[in-house]
Amino acid sequence: MSAVLPSEMKASSRKSFRPEIQGLRALAVGAVLIYHLWPNRVSGGFVGVDVFFVISGFLITSHLLSELNTAGRISVGRFWSRRAKRLLPDALLVLALTGIAILIWVPRTLWQQFLTEVAASTLYVQNWLLAANSVDYSAADNGASPVQHFWTLSVEEQFYIALPLLLIAFVFAIRRFRWNRSIAIYSFLGAITLLSFFYSIWLTHWSESEAYFSTLTRVWEFGVGALIPVLPRLKNAVAKRFITLVGLASIGIAIGFFSESTPFPGSAAALPVLGTALVIWAGSDTFASALGKFTLIAFLGRISYAVYLWHWPPIILLPYITQHPLTTIEKLLIIVGAIAMGAAATLLWEDRVRFSPRLLGRARPRTIAAVSAIGMAIVLALPAAGALIVRQENAHFEEVTRAIEAGTSPCLGAASLAEPGCVNPDLDGILVPNLTEVTDDNDNRSECWSTGGDPTFNSCTLGPASGFDKHLLVVGDSHSNALLGAYELIAQENNWRIDVAGRAGCYWTDVDLVQPTEALQDECAQWRDSLASFVGDNPDVDAIVTTKARRPLSAEVTTVDQDVAFSEVVNGMSSAWGKRPSLDVPVIALIDNPWLPADSLECVEQYGLDATDECSISRAEALKPDGLNEAAASDPNSYTVDLTDLYCGPENCSPVVGHVIVYRDGRHLTATYAKTIAPYLNEKLRDVLAASESR
Repeated sequence: MSAVLPSEMKASSRKSFRPEIQGLRALAVGAVLIYHLWPNRVSGGFVGVDVFFVISGFLITSHLLSELNTAGRISVGRFWSRRAKRLLPDALLVLALTGIAILIWVPRTLWQQFLTEVAASTLYVQNWLLAANSVDYSAADNGASPVQHFWTLSVEEQFYIALPLLLIAFVFAIRRFRWNRSIAIYSFLGAITLLSFFYSIWLTHWSESEAYFSTLTRVWEFGVGALIPVLPRLKNAVAKRFITLVGLASIGIAIGFFSESTPFPGSAAALPVLGTALVIWAGSDTFASALGKFTLIAFLGRISYAVYLWHWPPIILLPYITQHPLTTIEKLLIIVGAIAMGAAATLLWEDRVRFSPRLLGRARPRTIAAVSAIGMAIVLALPAAGALIVRQENAHFEEVTRAIEAGTSPCLGAASLAEPGCVNPDLDGILVPNLTEVTDDNDNRSECWSTGGDPTFNSCTLGPASGFDKHLLVVGDSHSNALLGAYELIAQENNWRIDVAGRAGCYWTDVDLVQPTEALQDECAQWRDSLASFVGDNPDVDAIVTTKARRPLSAEVTTVDQDVAFSEVVNGMSSAWGKRPSLDVPVIALIDNPWLPADSLECVEQYGLDATDECSISRAEALKPDGLNEAAASDPNSYTVDLTDLYCGPENCSPVVGHVIVYRDGRHLTATYAKTIAPYLNEKLRDVLAASESR
């Protein structure tokens, strides 16, 4: 081995064919593709994107520093224009066709989410949108969109934008010092790499889903690739082969043994990242380079970018078209189709745009920037068209919505079940809320709500803060806060003060609740302590209303035995309720709403008003025990309020009741339906308060 300073590395060495890199690209895209189709077979295939990040960090940084060493400067315009010619033709084509497919085949209930992600992908901020949604409880249950895979391209594009600017700024900053420029630059890159790595470990611990999509937690992976030239050049053939095998084994172990339960990226990402770096460091005349010289592998490596782009949309869209889950044959066809489309797009579209003199082959950076902006604007027109369609449809619902808010529309929603035989001809053909907006029909608000990643205890006041006739506390999880609109109407009707406090996946109990991460579990425990203080600070309230979701027991406590687990849930609530400042204050346990399948909105999209019958499920399926009845039975001054008959008929529960869509996701009530419940919940609460006062 002989040491070579980065400044001595020739540009030609970076432009020559690197078969081991093509082999790594083929391995990475193959791992990702198979993982997305058979996640249980290749459980760690998601690390393929980390392989791509290291490769990009190595190639792009080497290119920029080579230009800096030979020309004395970095031409940002030329660099960005080359990147645009390389990345945008295929990306914009995929986004445009996917956007059209969404408008044709995807239920309108998903348009807002999917088309928003198309726009975010076009602007290369998809990863930040997904990171934000991952810590937003109202969006955390969003299904994968046909363009979700663009998050990796967003991270890469942000790297391409930031790196040359950082290098130029750093070189400018050190111009007065007599430092070795190459050593200073690589020291600078090394510091950024270490900071990003430690931040990745920290954020993965506290908010893994956010960390997964964040650019800041991935910078170090590019940095590792960027720092490869600092390593001494390998000349010993045995050492090169050994290092290659160690690198490939590291990647293989990650692909084969990592899974969704592996905290990622964090420190775990070091295995595939360093493995990739080792293979690149070893260079040519190795097992990896030999594989990369095989025609098919080299070709797959060459078209890997396009294959990655084309493989994901059909995985998401095809089930909407065929109305059934992907079959094995369809999965195999997706593989063949992705490779075929990747090859065609690379050879017949991307290469022609990049190299043809009649297209962008000889275009100046300004021309490329203008063409890129036009192409992006065309793609962005698709989400705009979807929004226009939604806006036009919403106009038809405004009158009904005003009637709901004014309480002047009889037989609507819960009233149709509470008053059998109720008929309102004015509702013929009406279904509210609009399907294009139903997933956002939520009256919850940040001041009443504590969510993941934020340990702050938030509470809000509905109704008058003073001069009220009754004072109630409403505490619980998201199913409690889904009724916020109903509580607001009740507070106005009765001149009551109702203080509301809720948290995602957390409720009034003494038992430690299962959460997706250790950090969220700690936050839930802190919130429960704050809730106990909140209850203790209000000893003179007239009642405490509490609700919890009918979650599976395995999602609440760690105990495996179902009977024991159910007892833990019940006893946890009983214990917490028993610690309220005065046992004379009644606890009102509001039984959770029924749960319907997660795809119930798609069924409503298909059947419309007929969904009342076509999409219903039996009461037995929808009404899993939540432990509230049992907890209330153990407290002499606790009462249950069960509104099941306002959601379900005698035998079945439906996603549509009285011309109103009941759920925005199969579990959480729409704000529209919650408001139709308000008169009946009001009556129940008044009855309980009267019963408690007469004890």
